[in-house]
Amino acid sequence: MGLDKLSPSRLGFYAPRFEVEINNKRLTADLSKTIVDVTVEEKMDEGASFTFTVHDAFDLKKQKFTWLDHPLFALGNTVGIRMGYGGDVQEMILGKISKLEPSFFAGELPTITVSGQDLSYDHLKRASKERAFLNKAYSAIAQEIATEAKLQAVVDATAISESLIRKNNHETYFSFLESLARKVGYTFRIDRRTLYFIKPKDDTQEILTLELGKDIISFRPQLSSANIVTEVEVRGHSWRDPKTAIIGRARAGSERGQEPGRKPASQVIEDRTGPVKLVITGVIVDSVEQADARARAELNRRNDGFIQGEVESIGLPQIRPGLTIKLAKMGQRFSGKYYVKDTRHSIDSNGYRLNFTVKRNAL
Repeated sequence: MGLDKLSPSRLGFYAPRFEVEINNKRLTADLSKTIVDVTVEEKMDEGASFTFTVHDAFDLKKQKFTWLDHPLFALGNTVGIRMGYGGDVQEMILGKISKLEPSFFAGELPTITVSGQDLSYDHLKRASKERAFLNKAYSAIAQEIATEAKLQAVVDATAISESLIRKNNHETYFSFLESLARKVGYTFRIDRRTLYFIKPKDDTQEILTLELGKDIISFRPQLSSANIVTEVEVRGHSWRDPKTAIIGRARAGSERGQEPGRKPASQVIEDRTGPVKLVITGVIVDSVEQADARARAELNRRNDGFIQGEVESIGLPQIRPGLTIKLAKMGQRFSGKYYVKDTRHSIDSNGYRLNFTVKRNAL
């Protein structure tokens, strides 16, 4: 869908707006006017964070700053931020204040930069003690950790492939779940109140089409063959029978198809430079099918970044990590469907801007 199809009543691009709530209460009009900028960042491999800057005032009657020591900005307070245009704003993040940075200059009123992380931070992103999971599928582990973190969960089922799965001492649950997702070729991310541990969705229908010069301010793509492989071989054994070798393979062309008519990265490289094989050893798998799936996951991971790019556009709250978009009028090679990895939504005196990164595995 192109931007011209969006309802003007929902996206009046001349009236960007944000709303901030603290501890489930919307800020008063007076306080909202003192917020000079708001930024929400979402990264697939880190989660979400927010920052906003408050211009303080000095109360002559009370002889103190209005907001510098105000309890609203206490560490641990819950913050919700919405962004959009006119009467249509979308929830971007629900998190907690984790840092305050006042700036003092002689002869000027101070500013306060308030920063925080999404709700998963305390449980998932702080290092924690060692933990063992016995006879559990990766999906069951993800569901259990989501429940402990008080998050909703969207989880695609996986089979049990290891009798013992160990989270290392001082490892975070976030990096632990990332490693499990990587083994099976899944996507792991946190979106507001929900943990996702799912099959990749980069082959789904794009939500928007953006054009250079119309919606896109700049696009800086990079086409690289540096980490591309044409075949992955996994050599492992079952935890039930460690003496019997199990071998799985994934060959060129077996990557996920993101866009019809495009040639996968592995086939492009094989045609131009010849085969590049990767062998992975010491893997615990329960069957040849699981070994094949592990090999495909690694082939996909290696070739996912065949084309990567940084985009700056007008602010669009619809664009979030984990969705697909189409970029147009970039030439035949770089136009097409892309998967959104990271986003940075910002509203300040210059308006609403969106910076985001994309990737594609085919040419």
